[in-house]
Amino acid sequence: MLGDEALRAAAARAYPRLGLTRLDVQFGYTGIEGPFGIGRDKLDQCLPANAGLDDARAFFWATILRALDGAAGQSPPTLPVLLHVARDLDKREARLSAADMALRESGKLLLIVYDALDTMAASWPRRRLLTQALLEVVWAMRAYRAVRMKLFLRPDQIEDDALRFVELPKLRTGAVRLTWPGTDLYGLLFARLALGEAQEPFQRILSSLGLPTGSRDQILTRQWSIGQDVAQQEKLMTALAGAYMGDGEHGYKKGKTYDWPLKHLGDAFNEVTPRSFLGLMIAAANHGPAPSARVITPSGIQHGLRAASKTRVDQLHQEFLWIKGVLAPLSGLLLPQEERQVFAVWRRAGTLQQAIADAEKEGYLPPVDPDLGGAADERGLYIALERIGVMMRRKDDRIDMPDLFRVAAKLLKKGGTAPL
Repeated sequence: MLGDEALRAAAARAYPRLGLTRLDVQFGYTGIEGPFGIGRDKLDQCLPANAGLDDARAFFWATILRALDGAAGQSPPTLPVLLHVARDLDKREARLSAADMALRESGKLLLIVYDALDTMAASWPRRRLLTQALLEVVWAMRAYRAVRMKLFLRPDQIEDDALRFVELPKLRTGAVRLTWPGTDLYGLLFARLALGEAQEPFQRILSSLGLPTGSRDQILTRQWSIGQDVAQQEKLMTALAGAYMGDGEHGYKKGKTYDWPLKHLGDAFNEVTPRSFLGLMIAAANHGPAPSARVITPSGIQHGLRAASKTRVDQLHQEFLWIKGVLAPLSGLLLPQEERQVFAVWRRAGTLQQAIADAEKEGYLPPVDPDLGGAADERGLYIALERIGVMMRRKDDRIDMPDLFRVAAKLLKKGGTAPL
């Protein structure tokens, strides 16, 4: 979104104090190739397999110089050419100082974005080398007021205990975890209904409930109370889906329709993504015949969880190519479960060895570092899943899995939504 001027302008309307209109956004790493992208191929072209920390730092300095040229409207040289300037401290600082001064005089702020940083390497030592080099460069860039760097790092990447950088604790303290509170998720859903093809019937529902319809400008600038008011959101969700997930006198025991999606779509960190939330609602609306007095039904919401779970595991597979092979042997296992039972399933199937062998063959990062000796075992595999929010431990130390992943992975749970 940051790189799209139209979306940035829309966000500036909703968040006028952030100064988004001042931004010039360039990209330092994107994970994909192309005329404006930098992916692993270009990185490997600049950094041979035996590259050291100084070489890695020079690469990231070169990406900053490339971004400066882009912000100035110039066609930047290739990264290998820029590496020569990046390695020369005097030339590099002269370029940076001049660009910083020009940006300040123009009232602009250059934001250099680094995304998909988990794709930088196919081995743990190289990923650590590149991550540490990038963090050191980011720390050094504090000297420039009009040039800022934004990194999208996975928690497991910045929290890697093997990183050796003295200022790392300060960078970790300044990191912000991207989260979506439930009110924001429902606000997003209702805003889409209010501005989309269902606008007219949705406004009729709002009027019948005595809730504000909100103008387009109010909705986009976050001045529509339904976007933030839990009581109004619950009232609206009750009208759309009924109050509870169960019928009859004791239906309340199965939970509120407002709370249920938020509780069952969270990962092990209790974080829910907009894509999973909207996916559940879309699948729920398309499930079965339309109810006579509702838009969606409790059974539709449960079906929506199955659809959202499959989509989320598929998405996770694009980021961690080992994930499906690790989850597959656990199919049919009843959760929560003692760790020895979970580890025994993996051990019998040779899961970890297969994951490491496939990662080496296909050129992607395995779930554990095979050079860590004892840490590269089934416990290490569990820790890898725990770090990305796919598994967790209960207070009694048994292993569990959030419904968001459990349903698609076909694990069982008493009283839980059954897999398809």
